[in-house]
Amino acid sequence: MTTRLRISSILGAGALFAGALGAQTAKPAADPPGEWHNYNHDLGSSRYSALSQIDRSTVSKLAVAFVWKPDSGVAPREFKNESTPLMIHGVLYFTTALNRDVVAADATTGKQKWRWHQDEGVRGEIAPRRGSGRGVSYWTDGKEERIFVTTPGYRLIALDAKTGAMIPTFGTNGVVDLKLQIGVPLDVDKAVIGASSPPLVFEDFVVIGPALEVGSRPVSYKNVPGRILAIDARTGKLRWRFNTIPTQGEFGFDTWEGNSASYTGNTGAWAPLTLDPARGWLYLPVEAATGDYYGGHRLGDNLFSTTLLCVDIRTGKRVWHYQIVHHDIWDYDNTTAPILTDINVDGKKIEAVVQLTKQSFAYVFDRVSGKPVWPFVEKPVPTSDIPGERTAPTQPFPTKPPAYDRQGVSVDDLIDFTPELRAAALEAIKPYHIGPLFTPATLQKAADGTKGLLSLPGSLGGADWEGGAADLETGVVYVGSHTAISVLAMARDSVHSDMNVVNLGGGPPTVQGLPLLKPLYSRITAINMNRGDFLFQIPSGETPDRVKNSPALKGITIPTTGGFARPVVLVTKTLLFAAEGWGGAPIFRALDKKTGEVVWSTPLPGSVSSVPMTYAVNGKQYIAFWVDDQRGGVASQLMVYAIP
Repeated sequence: MTTRLRISSILGAGALFAGALGAQTAKPAADPPGEWHNYNHDLGSSRYSALSQIDRSTVSKLAVAFVWKPDSGVAPREFKNESTPLMIHGVLYFTTALNRDVVAADATTGKQKWRWHQDEGVRGEIAPRRGSGRGVSYWTDGKEERIFVTTPGYRLIALDAKTGAMIPTFGTNGVVDLKLQIGVPLDVDKAVIGASSPPLVFEDFVVIGPALEVGSRPVSYKNVPGRILAIDARTGKLRWRFNTIPTQGEFGFDTWEGNSASYTGNTGAWAPLTLDPARGWLYLPVEAATGDYYGGHRLGDNLFSTTLLCVDIRTGKRVWHYQIVHHDIWDYDNTTAPILTDINVDGKKIEAVVQLTKQSFAYVFDRVSGKPVWPFVEKPVPTSDIPGERTAPTQPFPTKPPAYDRQGVSVDDLIDFTPELRAAALEAIKPYHIGPLFTPATLQKAADGTKGLLSLPGSLGGADWEGGAADLETGVVYVGSHTAISVLAMARDSVHSDMNVVNLGGGPPTVQGLPLLKPLYSRITAINMNRGDFLFQIPSGETPDRVKNSPALKGITIPTTGGFARPVVLVTKTLLFAAEGWGGAPIFRALDKKTGEVVWSTPLPGSVSSVPMTYAVNGKQYIAFWVDDQRGGVASQLMVYAIP
C-alpha cells in the first residue's frame, strides 16, 4: 500500500464469481410503468424513461397541464429550485423553499395534498446548503410508505407518504440527527455540514452523502469530515459509516502525509448517489478535501478525495475504488451521479459505470471489476510553485471517449471574430498564466508580475450536479457542459483563514464585453459508449443577446454559440429533452436523439433550474421541471406539460 496506488479492488475470485451470479439473480420488482421513484428515475441514475406517448409526431401538441406555485405569503421567495419530483401512485413529491419543505401534490392537477415544514432555527441558518435541495426519497415494504428528506441542518426526517406526518417510531419522533452519527465530536449547532442531494434508498438502507461548506476560501484547514452514513429505514439506527478520509489503520491512511487525515475535512459525496440493485453495490462520487485550491497542509494523494468509490450497501465495505484526481487542488469534485449502463465494446458486453466530471472527461469503468473499459494513461502534469504545495506528478487521462468540453487555455482558444478582438484578447491575458488541464494555481502577486491562472474547466465548468442521461437501449450517454474559466490567484490571508494560502481569484477578463474564449460556450454531447466516440455535439441553445447585439460584432455573422449556463437533459424512448439550465434562455426543447436536431421548442416564464423528469398517469404522459427568473421577479414554480 503506497501513496501512488491508483486503483484498488478487494474483490477476490470468489467475490467476482458471486458478483457474476448476482447479475443473474432475480432483480427487485420494477417500479410500476410510468412512475418515477428515484431522483434519476432508476437507482442506476440513467434518467431514461421508456415512455413514448410524446414523440416526434406528437411533441408539437405539448401544452401546460398545470403549474404549481408556492404560497405567495411564504418568505423569502425562492429563485432556484433544483429538485426533481418523484411520482408514485399518482402523487408528486418534491421539496421547496429555503427550509426545504416537502410537498405532496396530485400529479394530474397540481392540487396540494399536504405540506411538511420545519424551522431549524440557528442550526438551519448556518447550514452550508440551504434551500430546496434536490428532492426527496421513497421507501416502502409493500405495506407502509415513507418519504425521506435530509434537512439543511443535517437531520434525516421520515414522513408518512399519505399524510405527511412524521413517523414516531423512526429515530426520535421521526428525526435522526445525522451530526451525531459522523463519529467525531461536533457542536451540533455550529458544525457546518448538510446535504444537498436526496438520500439513496434500497431495501432497508437510507444512505446519505453529505455536503459541506464551499471550500474556495475555507476559514480553516481543519474541517468536518464528509463521512457516508447508512441509516435503517425502519428504526433510524446507524447501520454503517464509511470514512472517506481513512482513520489510523484503515486502507488509504498512508496517502495522507503528516497525520493530515486526522484534521482534514470535506470529501463528502454531495452529488446524487447510484446503486446496482442486482449486486447491492453503491457507487459514491466523492468530492475533494479541504480546501479546494490549496493542499499544502494535506500532502499526498489523499484517498478517497475525488474518487469513484464502490461499496457494498449491506455492509459498508469497500469493493473497489479509483481516484480520478490525485491530491485535488482544482475543485474537481465528482459532481455527477455515476451512470450505470450496459454497453457492447468490440463484441463484448460490459456492465459499465460512467463518471462524468467537471474536467469534461467521462471515466468509463467495468462496474464489477473497477477496471477502465478503455485505458487511462497517467500523464505528467505541471508542478506548483506555491510555497508549501506539492502537486501530484501525474494525473489519469482516459484514452476514450474524448473530452466533451474544452480543457486548458491556449492562445488558439482566444476569441478571433475580428483581428481587433484577437489583439484585445491577447492583451487581456497578459496579466495571467495559462496552460493545459491540471495546471496548478499561481500567486496573485507573482514575481513575474502576473496575478493568477486562467483555469479551464473552472469550478463551475464541464458537467456538474445536473449530470447526464443514458439511453439504456442504445448505450448513448448525453451530457450538457459549460465552458467556464476560473481565476486561481493564491495569496496569504491570515485574517480570514488559518490556511497558509487561499484563492482570491475573481472573474475572468472579458473582451469588449464578450467572453475571452471563442465558442462554443455550452454544448450537448451525445457519447456512443459502445465505441467511445461522439454521436454528435451541438451548441446548447442559441447565441445570447449580449453577444448577438455586441457593437464589436456589428455586421459580422458568427456561428451559434450556445448559452452561458449548464444544460439539463432527459432522454426517453423517442426524444431527448433539453434546456439551457439555470440562468440560460427561457426555452424548453425536444431534440432528435440521433442527430441533435431541434424538433420542437416552447418559451418559458423563466430559465430551467432543475433537471426535467417524465411520468404517466391514466395513460397520459407528463413532463415536469422547475423554472424561475429572479431579475423578472418570477419565483420558482413547477411547470408540468402534457398533450391535451
